Amino acid sequence: MRSLSSNPNVDKSDLANYPDGRIKDNTGTGNGTGVNERVYGDIHQTIAKLMRSYNILPNGLPDNEQNGFQIIEAMIALASKNDYVYPITSVSSVLEVPIRIGLMKTDESIICKSSVNLTTETQIKGSDGLSLSFTNIGTFKTNEYVRFIKTASGIVLIRLADSASLDAMVNDFNYLKKASQAEEDAGTIDTKATTPKVNKATFFKRVNGTDSATYLAKPTGDPDAKNGLLSKEDKAILDAIGASPVKNIGWFSGLNVANTTGNLPVSGNITLATATSSTENTFITCTMQNAMANTNYYVRTFIESQGTNINTDNDIANMVFKPISTTQFTVAIREIAQQAENLKVHIEVVQI
Repeated sequence: MRSLSSNPNVDKSDLANYPDGRIKDNTGTGNGTGVNERVYGDIHQTIAKLMRSYNILPNGLPDNEQNGFQIIEAMIALASKNDYVYPITSVSSVLEVPIRIGLMKTDESIICKSSVNLTTETQIKGSDGLSLSFTNIGTFKTNEYVRFIKTASGIVLIRLADSASLDAMVNDFNYLKKASQAEEDAGTIDTKATTPKVNKATFFKRVNGTDSATYLAKPTGDPDAKNGLLSKEDKAILDAIGASPVKNIGWFSGLNVANTTGNLPVSGNITLATATSSTENTFITCTMQNAMANTNYYVRTFIESQGTNINTDNDIANMVFKPISTTQFTVAIREIAQQAENLKVHIEVVQI
């Protein structure tokens, strides 16, 4: 294109605002910018090319409100047609779009909004009557947006995702979407995802709510108690399994019933055994190393003969016990025949 400033008789007095100069009026002395091909030829050729590019034939009328503005029509068609959203319809199993497909450039694209669900159509026709084959990426539906791309061999239609169409796409492609509370409670599908909110409600129902009987066993104790992961009563039972209730083990020795007094030799968890005797009886108060939880315990005793003759050591009655505190108890033993016994008493103290 030839620049205006390269012509003679061009006003170059304000190049800051008009870098290529301005057309200069003729004052009558022939000093105006020439009305010739050099000045105006490029403008007319550009307009003509613009018209041809969109296949608009000059109607021979001046552009105005009554006759229309063909130059503006051509400019809109080429420069800004991609700024519009065009409808896609279907007529006789052929998609239609109101744009001249034949004049679109390779790799040019527009956005369309479909008024139909894509089904078996394979052709798309423009307003210029040209029909081309198309390939589609995604099966678009009514009111969804589609990217329309002209290629060297045809048309590509791409389904676009937005807040209006995303839900349908999720269903079409089996993408996971959130489960409702009812679906979470039922627990029968694997095509939706759990969320913290519905999972929390369902977990409560199954563990400690209305659905717990289906999933959990009844706890022991109160028959009306709710189901739960584990009741405190059951936990206490489980905690006790494998844990020995025997808290103190030991012995004292050197016992001669009805004759022994004072402190006896001790061992293990029996830290002190003090005997007092009277006619036929001996009472031994024992101190335990490990305090019992309460006085609800019992004392097991096993009497060992340490004398030279077991027949002499067995002339005794059964030993009895009495708790005094959580750290002391007393055992009592009676002699049934006057013999000089030598006894060792083994002890286990069992919490009940």
